[in-house]
Amino acid sequence: MIIPTIATAAVGAATIILSAASMSNMYETYALVQHHRHPSPHSSSSSAAALSSSSLASSPPAVVSKAKAWRTIDDALEGLENMKKKDLVELFLHCNSPSISDLAFGDGEQEMRYDGYLLDNGPILTPVTNFITNRLFGRGNRWLGKAYLSPTSSSNKGGIGKNRFSGNHEQKLPTAASNTPDEFLDRTFDYSIGTSILPSPTSKSLFNRYAPHCPSLSPMSLIWRGMVDELRVLALEDESGKAKDENMTILLGMGYFTWSGGAWNLSPFCLVVRQCGSERQKIE
Repeated sequence: MIIPTIATAAVGAATIILSAASMSNMYETYALVQHHRHPSPHSSSSSAAALSSSSLASSPPAVVSKAKAWRTIDDALEGLENMKKKDLVELFLHCNSPSISDLAFGDGEQEMRYDGYLLDNGPILTPVTNFITNRLFGRGNRWLGKAYLSPTSSSNKGGIGKNRFSGNHEQKLPTAASNTPDEFLDRTFDYSIGTSILPSPTSKSLFNRYAPHCPSLSPMSLIWRGMVDELRVLALEDESGKAKDENMTILLGMGYFTWSGGAWNLSPFCLVVRQCGSERQKIE
């Protein structure tokens, strides 16, 4: 049969293209991490002798200098949405981990939540990421962001969070707690601070792990069980270089599946804290 043959060939070609894009993604991330761990010496021998792991802080990459010029959340969002995948990973490597105690918690109804924005993941994987996030992950409902619930203990070691989606659902948020009534929470995850294989000044990230909340008998849970998010703080500074009070308002994240290259095959996104009842609207 001609049609099945064509379909088989198309599936095979798509698999090859996606595999090649993922391999390129992994190599790019690995190269950036290696450069971060072992920066290339300058041409001057004296510069090479003075170069150390701490020199990255005194001579940051251009993308870090660009981010330091962002004064508002809107500046940061515009900058992030116009960055290429390589620059986003480079910036992530220079961010610090958030503190559990500084996350915006609420009472489950009138809580502060985070708006989510998918960022560049290359010409091939960006539409794939959009499809997985806004079609499969939300069961046909568009992904809006995340909500972090209060820590499960006084030790502030971590807790439970949920993803926000548009649409009607049995876990729909109260109208009074949202500018968009048709919104619900789903896809629960555990969050905690942990050590990452991706370096940073502290080598720590905020981890969202979905495996503990995936049904063991559900076929689709085999996919989401391997889902992990790593997030770090994108700090805003004023003209004098002093950290602003909005430090916890932007989290730069890297999502990945453990069964698909793990942390080396990253998909960038960011979260912006959103006060319920505010006039700020999510940028489409």
